[in-house]
Amino acid sequence: MRALVVGAAGFVGKYLVEHLLEQGDEVFAGTMKEPVALLPSTTFPVDITDPASTSELMQRARPDVVYHLAGISFVPEAESNFDRALAVNVGGTANVLRQAHLFSKETQVLFVSSAEVYGQVLPSELPIRESNPLRPANNYSLSKRMAELVAERYQRQGAIRCTIVRPFNHIGPGQDARFVASSFAQQLARIALGKASPVLRVGNLEARRDFSDVRDIVRAYRLLAQGEGGVFNLGSGVPRSIQTLLDTLISVSGLAVTIEQDPARMRGPEVPELFTSYEKAQSAVGWKPEVTFEQSLGDIYRYWLQREQNE
Repeated sequence: MRALVVGAAGFVGKYLVEHLLEQGDEVFAGTMKEPVALLPSTTFPVDITDPASTSELMQRARPDVVYHLAGISFVPEAESNFDRALAVNVGGTANVLRQAHLFSKETQVLFVSSAEVYGQVLPSELPIRESNPLRPANNYSLSKRMAELVAERYQRQGAIRCTIVRPFNHIGPGQDARFVASSFAQQLARIALGKASPVLRVGNLEARRDFSDVRDIVRAYRLLAQGEGGVFNLGSGVPRSIQTLLDTLISVSGLAVTIEQDPARMRGPEVPELFTSYEKAQSAVGWKPEVTFEQSLGDIYRYWLQREQNE
């Protein structure tokens, strides 16, 4: 299978490329950043906000399936620059879908949306299923829902085959330190190496979220891309508090630390608990999570320990 990963240099994109190669796919990459190490000869530059650039990428790759991961994924970034979020997350998605359609109506597109589109979820609506009402509550989730509408339009008109995935919080080695698990792990690694005092700065620890490993998520992407299309939630199905995540990382590190709340890390009012059901994905393609929460956090901590040792 010829696969094109748009946004291949990102955190999830790198894992997806590796997984696709392991499965024997012929993989091409589109990125605005550095070439993907595993694809030195099949990585091509692309600006998805530019139709000509996106068209050139599609013609070079000539894919059977397009995995569209590119976009602004950090909520505060979208809040601070909504125009940019719209241009990339909505306009960019429209370009990818249109150029895939112009290349071939038989091309399958897997569009990575976000669980954020569910917004303010009521306790009675848990676990979150694909049929839950959509209530985007910030610029990021609004842009993702708008992009979904573009994908739904192409699918409805028979212009292309499209699958929409809504992953919940996914973590793993190599994730940006702006995200909670990596933030804690990096701080702990620096403490372990004597680079920082034994004080861990945190935000809200009470929120309960659905954490899964990025390696499980990319496995789901490939399985679903070969399916019949539709909308799928992806997650562990288990709510865990940020406090539990922190306690697990501290246990892995073996350190004694002091916890201090940092106002800069607080996002304001948050939904107390969010978690999903992955029953639909399991029913459709047999997917379920395999990497344990503890293994994922252990791998993240060891990644940061090694990275900090090398810097």
